[in-house]
Amino acid sequence: MLSTAFSLAIVGYVINLAMARTLGAKHGYDVDPNQEMLALGCSNFLGSFFKIHVICCALSVTLAVDSAGGTSQFASLCVMLVVMVTMLALGAYLKPLPKSVLGALIAINLKNTLLQLSDPYFLWKKSKLDCCVWVVSFLATFFLSLPFGVAIGVGFSILVVIFKTQFRNGSTMVQIMDTGIYKNPKTYSKVMSTTGVKIVNYCSPLYFANAEIFRQRVIKKTGLDPGKLILARRKFLEKEQREKVKEEKKDKETKKRKASSLINMKSQTISQIELQNDFDTSDGSASKPDLPTSYVNFHCSDIELGEPEPPSPSAVTLDFQPMPFHTLILDLAGVCFIDLMGIKVLIKMNSNYAKLGIKLYLANVQAQVYEELEAGGAFEDSSIARSNLFLSVHDAVLFAQHTSGERRVSLKVEKVRQELAFNISEDLEQEMF
Repeated sequence: MLSTAFSLAIVGYVINLAMARTLGAKHGYDVDPNQEMLALGCSNFLGSFFKIHVICCALSVTLAVDSAGGTSQFASLCVMLVVMVTMLALGAYLKPLPKSVLGALIAINLKNTLLQLSDPYFLWKKSKLDCCVWVVSFLATFFLSLPFGVAIGVGFSILVVIFKTQFRNGSTMVQIMDTGIYKNPKTYSKVMSTTGVKIVNYCSPLYFANAEIFRQRVIKKTGLDPGKLILARRKFLEKEQREKVKEEKKDKETKKRKASSLINMKSQTISQIELQNDFDTSDGSASKPDLPTSYVNFHCSDIELGEPEPPSPSAVTLDFQPMPFHTLILDLAGVCFIDLMGIKVLIKMNSNYAKLGIKLYLANVQAQVYEELEAGGAFEDSSIARSNLFLSVHDAVLFAQHTSGERRVSLKVEKVRQELAFNISEDLEQEMF
């Protein structure tokens, strides 16, 4: 009973709302869906105590009354009286009337409704997805029944909405010359790009169904995948660590060999001095001038001396190649809401770009989206700094240019300090040796 009651309530509400909107569009007045639901709910609730039929508009009668010019409840009262008299008094006389005649009467009243069969032709030209919704709903209702048709139509409409949000294609934005406006370069010709700054616009809600697609769109538009680059750096560092361990083991073995060779060299020198003293014919009475001391370099074959290998191209690429941009700005003006999955994607993107030294800024964030970010914990534990949110894209660009200049100066100062420290260490080594 519950499933039947629920399906009847849904079907009755949908039919009443559709008819109300059709007549409202014809006569130029608005229809409040909440008011329609409240009216149907109260009518069915109170009527359930008296075992009445489920309240729903009759399409044929409604269209007939509208064609006759009825616009008030008085017309409905007249129809009610006619139906009551027909059922109580005239029903016995209409019983032998063929059903084909009754069907013809209904078909004449539904003439305008049947003309809507040509709607798919016009819908296909305007919106193919809306045309698919119309065709699926019509076929399901025609072959299955009205309740199943309504359920399938609603479910297919939800799938269409999800499909539309998933396949929204973001666009890169550049500055229009001599203005603070940023638009798609494919639409405008007089534009100029900002060096070191990438701006990506996305016009769709950010939720579980398209969060990962949003991240892929940003990667595609910027041309940089931080996840793959971080993974490549991690593999390179692990490889360097393994090579370092091997080099340390090799150095230890080399030191041991060098120590043993020095002991052999010392014993050989002592034996040569003893032989010289044995063959010395002087009695030591006459003093001899001191002879200059000479040093002999012994080259041991077991000591392996090798030149350090030049760094691999991958190391140079990963460590010294600059990033194509230093700031990424996401224009969220088209994002009307965001859920926890969307917030997690933004936090992850901010973390990955920060590891590469790239700043992530959010611009044109709606008030509702800001509240959802705050409630979802986007600003906790320094995940996304509140200072990274800007009222407009131009403000974010100006701030990025200012801070990037400071970072370049600091990097130059650090480089000079490292060069000075290296030169001082070389001078100390020369003084010691």
